Amino acid sequence: MFQFNYKLKVSERVKAKCNRHPRYNPERDGRGGIKGGCSTCFSLFDLHQARLSLDAAHREFLRRASPWTRVPRPRTKLQSVKQNGPQMQGTSL
Repeated sequence: MFQFNYKLKVSERVKAKCNRHPRYNPERDGRGGIKGGCSTCFSLFDLHQARLSLDAAHREFLRRASPWTRVPRPRTKLQSVKQNGPQMQGTSL
């Protein structure tokens, strides 16, 4: 049996802009909005693309893994009595 546990938490915030092109927005302008082959704007675009691909990979993993996942449920009192067996009352030595 193959068992795979994962926990993914991405909590990075990036606030960055190009000094030469402060109005460049990689989400809106895309690769075509980069002027003069600016390396900072290319880095911003690559960072945006990496975030999009990470989100897509996470969604795809959840979609494919969901049929085999099992959500842990809290144990009820009835289940714990069945597993331990009934307690004997009135036993004295």
